[in-house]
Amino acid sequence: KYIVAGFITLGIFLLGLFLGLTIEGKRVSYIESESKKQNLDFTSLQLQYAFIDQLSQENNCLAVQKTFEQNINNLELTRIRLENFDQDATLNKEDFDILKNEYVLAQIRYWLLAERTKKLCDTDIVTILYFFSDETECPSCDRQAFILTYLKKKFKDKLLIFSFDSKFDSEPMIPLLKITYNITSYPTLVIERNTKNNFQDKDTL
Repeated sequence: KYIVAGFITLGIFLLGLFLGLTIEGKRVSYIESESKKQNLDFTSLQLQYAFIDQLSQENNCLAVQKTFEQNINNLELTRIRLENFDQDATLNKEDFDILKNEYVLAQIRYWLLAERTKKLCDTDIVTILYFFSDETECPSCDRQAFILTYLKKKFKDKLLIFSFDSKFDSEPMIPLLKITYNITSYPTLVIERNTKNNFQDKDTL
């Protein structure tokens, strides 16, 4: 009986080890796949900017707007994946940070492209960068987010809001943006490159 129990225990242990290695292998493959996709996206973005510079000389707004719309779709897909993280048991904290990093970069790409599109096509849109923190450091951030959501529903595509977690310093662009726009308290809004510190009510915005 002891020998049989020992074999059963060993079998369960080996099975668990095998499953763990298999899951870890798939997780690594997922991360490598996402990394390759990010590299391709970055190369594509460089080409898009170079192409937009060429289009600016030809005043071809139609092609620029098509590129802009594609980036909107990509950003929305990433946002949905991020929001569904808690429902996906295959992702751990490291995977979540990678996905969050991907979303930050996607927002910045979208924002830069929006700025280029505005200059080239004289598009009637307003951009807002929203920097928030946790409840301890920023008790009014939830109220600020609620007001921004209301304004987004009201103005729709004419208002573009990009939200950034101030504590997500693992992505170098976050500290860089904070330094550029002198962001030291939360919530902070950067409206058309003008910094507005502390909570902003609906009427003021």
